[in-house]
Amino acid sequence: MFYIDVKENEKVLVYKNEKLIDVLDVGRHKVFHLFKNYRFERYDTKHNGIDGQKAITLYKLFPEVVKKHFHIVDLSDTQRAYVYINGKFTDFMTLGELKLYFKELDIKVEKVDIQKEYKLSQNHINCIDMFSIIPKGIKKHLVSSYEEAYLYLDEKIVSKLDIGKHYFYTELVDIAIKTIDTRIKELEVNAQELLSKDKVTIRCNLTMHYKITDAMKYLNGTDNPKEYLYKQLQFAIREHIGAMDIDEILLKQHTLNNEVLDTFYQMCKDIGVEIKGVHIKDIILPGDMREIFNQVIEASKRAEANNIKRREETASTRSLLNTAKLMNDNPALLRLKELEALEKITQSVGTLNVYGGLDEVMNNLVKLK
Repeated sequence: MFYIDVKENEKVLVYKNEKLIDVLDVGRHKVFHLFKNYRFERYDTKHNGIDGQKAITLYKLFPEVVKKHFHIVDLSDTQRAYVYINGKFTDFMTLGELKLYFKELDIKVEKVDIQKEYKLSQNHINCIDMFSIIPKGIKKHLVSSYEEAYLYLDEKIVSKLDIGKHYFYTELVDIAIKTIDTRIKELEVNAQELLSKDKVTIRCNLTMHYKITDAMKYLNGTDNPKEYLYKQLQFAIREHIGAMDIDEILLKQHTLNNEVLDTFYQMCKDIGVEIKGVHIKDIILPGDMREIFNQVIEASKRAEANNIKRREETASTRSLLNTAKLMNDNPALLRLKELEALEKITQSVGTLNVYGGLDEVMNNLVKLK
């Protein structure tokens, strides 16, 4: 005979000849071995019970002892379970798992058949959020206020998801979520080589702003909506440029033809997209053509400068002629001009020698005829 002590929050499994015969509670226990082969296993009752292959073996080989001392949680191949110990969420069990909990614990088990329920309830979402890492077989998705999200189950659309947090079981069904951003977005079409009506090759860069207004049309209208928008914008700018010669293109380089735009806008509406604006950022000419245009502009500006110079010379001559006519008809005005000239002379001369008196200076030094 010998004694075995069991501490608080502890259980001891007793094996005799490798057969489970008892589970000991807290206290001191007498064991009459009488040449029998005893073995003892200690378990902390604060832990989440016995799981894995150990639990399967105990339940299979010693069902009577296990039923007497344990809560048995046995899941089918389509079930998950949320286990609460003493009112607190403690464990999240996987498909087909078996787990043994000591009967002294207050156990509550919520089983979920994920073949029927693929979406987690809010209460179960709160439980999963307690884990630092999302368990395997759970998919998390957040829907923002500017998004529209649609749930697909086995490639079939099931429902539209509300704004907020969603969790799904993914082990038995194929879960997919397609999210549409409903904010205004930008699409760039750069370095497009185009041919004008008069066979001049140019390159242009465009920017388009658009907003998705019908998410279902956008998802189902075409296989690749963004690629479709890109291609249609390419076709629209080619149609626009191809209908004009190079001079007209440069004159209207930042605007698109309204008829071209109307057709393009209607194509976009068919896939649930509203166009907010299409802008040609710049048009780039090839090197030799750019040099020719620079020469044309230079010649044009030089001719314009010559015209301005000639207009100024003509205006100056006309002004002098008018002044001369006025002085010829008005002696007092002529005398005033003489005095102005005299004033300028005296301001620019350092030393002035006067002969004949002041009268000579005032009347004979400067004469305008």
